[in-house]
Amino acid sequence: MEPGACGRHSDQKAAAVPVSKDTRMKRLFGFEREDLSSWHCLVCLLNRPTDPASLSIFRFLFGMLMAVDITQERGLSHLDYKYLDGAPVCRFPLFNFLKPLPLDWMYLVYVIMFLGSLGIMLGFLYRLSCLMFISTYWYVFFLDKTTWNNHSYLYGLIGFQLSLMDANRYWSVDGLLSSRKRNAHVPLWNYTLLRAQIFIVYFIAGVKKLDADWVEGYSMQYLAHHWLFDPFKFILPVEMVSLLVVHGGGLMLDLSAGYLLFFDATRPVAFFFVSYFHCMNSQLFSIGMFAYTMLVTSLLFCYPDWPRRFFGHFPAFLKQVLPNVSAPLQPNHGSLE
Repeated sequence: MEPGACGRHSDQKAAAVPVSKDTRMKRLFGFEREDLSSWHCLVCLLNRPTDPASLSIFRFLFGMLMAVDITQERGLSHLDYKYLDGAPVCRFPLFNFLKPLPLDWMYLVYVIMFLGSLGIMLGFLYRLSCLMFISTYWYVFFLDKTTWNNHSYLYGLIGFQLSLMDANRYWSVDGLLSSRKRNAHVPLWNYTLLRAQIFIVYFIAGVKKLDADWVEGYSMQYLAHHWLFDPFKFILPVEMVSLLVVHGGGLMLDLSAGYLLFFDATRPVAFFFVSYFHCMNSQLFSIGMFAYTMLVTSLLFCYPDWPRRFFGHFPAFLKQVLPNVSAPLQPNHGSLE
């Protein structure tokens, strides 16, 4: 089948051959209106060859943060207390058939999960590592409803999404061992899926804050007394800090962060506010690695080749351990390798 205009446009873009001056829509959204004109054009757009660098940096940082999370919030450091024989446990509906294994076997489950997170970080046996991580992660997650919070399942969702992607095409052990995987393009949908997931996280958090208690400033009144908000108290009374900064600021940031991160013109502003927001959250709440994970997800909204430009400024003697910034991109030979 002969490709249409959208197919030819994608091929030309992949070959880096300038065709015409970018339209306003292309500058704003990264694609043309014609790319949405048919199902075929949309598929071509989502499979457009894209630099794997940013995705792989996210893979590395996510795997590293999950390795730390397993020892802390998942409970590896206090496993003997967490799974004491006879301890009362609240099960999830529909998953009440799941039972903890004997303690020695639970240690094995956690070791498999930990090795999976390290494999994701290093990009080593990538598909197997993702499977090791998500299978044991969801098993531990569904064992105890009392440990649920609104970010624990996000880790499992991101882990599952990464298992479908080609995040080992850059700065990975798999790339060192296989020239076919090294520096190979990834399809655009790898980025689109993760960006959509993070947009949903922010937006749903904002929608949940539209209830009367939050809008009227009652939900988190005590936070305004925390030392982190002392700078605002030079110009506002505590009551107004609670209403405008804690509640109003949190609501507006969650509703707008996904949009602001998407556009080039507003991304620097979004980076400042979401970074400030998550750094504050890391001090205000006991939420483990969540604040740092959300900081890392912000990098996904940058141009996919940002690591090449960033690491290109480092001294030459460090480039032996840093990601390769000069190797040419090659076609992706298969998404399931």
